[in-house]
Amino acid sequence: MTTAQELADELALERRQHPLANPFLDLARNGGLTEEHMRRLVYVEAQLHHAELPGYALTLSRFPHRPAAGLYLGLSQVAYEAGPRLNAAAESLGLPREDSAKWMWPSDRKAYSFNGFLSWLAVQGSQAVTALAAYTDMCIYFPSCQEIVAEIREHGVDAPEEFTSYFESDPTEELRPLALTVVQDGLDKGDDPREAVFMARLLEEFTAEFWTSAAEGRAPDPESTAGDRA
Repeated sequence: MTTAQELADELALERRQHPLANPFLDLARNGGLTEEHMRRLVYVEAQLHHAELPGYALTLSRFPHRPAAGLYLGLSQVAYEAGPRLNAAAESLGLPREDSAKWMWPSDRKAYSFNGFLSWLAVQGSQAVTALAAYTDMCIYFPSCQEIVAEIREHGVDAPEEFTSYFESDPTEELRPLALTVVQDGLDKGDDPREAVFMARLLEEFTAEFWTSAAEGRAPDPESTAGDRA
């Protein structure tokens, strides 16, 4: 029988053999990040939070048993506790702290890809699918963020402490082994391992579009958002 660890190893091998682009990290490596880029990253990240919390809540309602419930509760807590810290990062870059829901919505399709896929997973994904996708997300997103912050410091980019503190943290270390336990529980109950791998890799592709949107899009104008609050 296929194990959760074997699926995780297969995905890791696929990442090494066929890496996906991260234009935002490329900018950081080349010393090309500007305050505009940092605002855009905060801005796209904030829109993701609008999908995460209800998505995890729905997934929890579909799989309310152990060990799955512990994973989705933990992910919900991570997303919930990230909100105030992201607001502080936004404020440090001139974006309105209290009004993230009123920021201009991204105008490019790539900014919606990850959010839409996360919502689809919450509605349709099996336990193994949702847990392997969550595991994969934790494995690729936080290391990328930490590398971006490291490059910012290496190149002496003037970045607010609130921004670097938010993006260099990783609150999911204890959740990763739990995610694999939940995958294994799903597999033991008959979930399709090939579907789980396919969907987890698809999540990686949508994550690449998240980074592309942050790198190439236009951030909201702090002056215009300030005018909206007047």
